Amino acid sequence: MQKKVHIKTWGCQMNVYDSARMADVVAPLGFAPTDEAADADLVIFNTCHIREKATEKLFSELGRLRPHQQAKQDAGGRMMVAVAGCVAQAEGAEIQRRAPFVDMVFGPQTYHQLPEMIARVTRGAGAVLNTEFPPEPKFDALPEDRTAPGISAFLSVQEGCDKFCTFCVVPYTRGAEYSRSVQAIVDEAQRLVAAGAREITVLGQNVNAFHGEGPDGTVWGLGRLFHRLAEIDGLQRLRYTTSH
Repeated sequence: MQKKVHIKTWGCQMNVYDSARMADVVAPLGFAPTDEAADADLVIFNTCHIREKATEKLFSELGRLRPHQQAKQDAGGRMMVAVAGCVAQAEGAEIQRRAPFVDMVFGPQTYHQLPEMIARVTRGAGAVLNTEFPPEPKFDALPEDRTAPGISAFLSVQEGCDKFCTFCVVPYTRGAEYSRSVQAIVDEAQRLVAAGAREITVLGQNVNAFHGEGPDGTVWGLGRLFHRLAEIDGLQRLRYTTSH
């Protein structure tokens, strides 16, 4: 029997990208997307910590979901509930304290470990709190297959920020600046175009700080990366966001 996953996303384009990749990560486990949280076997709230009252919005959603989780349990089934993203990264312990029925709390750098987290919850090993910054880049562990993107697609090339502006939480929730390798980016872009994308928006918390390793062993900046992406047959438009 096919299982269902419902992912609700708040926040920036990076979160939209991350949610799509979470769906890709759990697809091999038999989870197919659903728009109805009440029907899901796995519900993931992918959160943003920038927006006003972000934490309270999350707890309101969790409160609305709780009766559906209980009803599924009473019927002999199970609904796993997960909180991901920047609120999870910043306030993971508080989420577990206020909503102990949440099975998994994990930050934006660890969602590639979802299969292991789901396995732990399924075997009854207790709730998961995973807000570390793992040494291995998550992008290296993500599946190559992407959900069909449509005409326009997002592509993360850089994460984190080293600016530490007084008003911004990003360095604390997304970590230090990290850039993917040029070849990995080009490979993913080519797969997106082959799947039907004609416009790609390149994403980064501080995208103009991109400094990825090029195929020639040198460090490439954003401009050189764009020149390479523009050579992909079938790709008609490139955008980027967000620059510092």
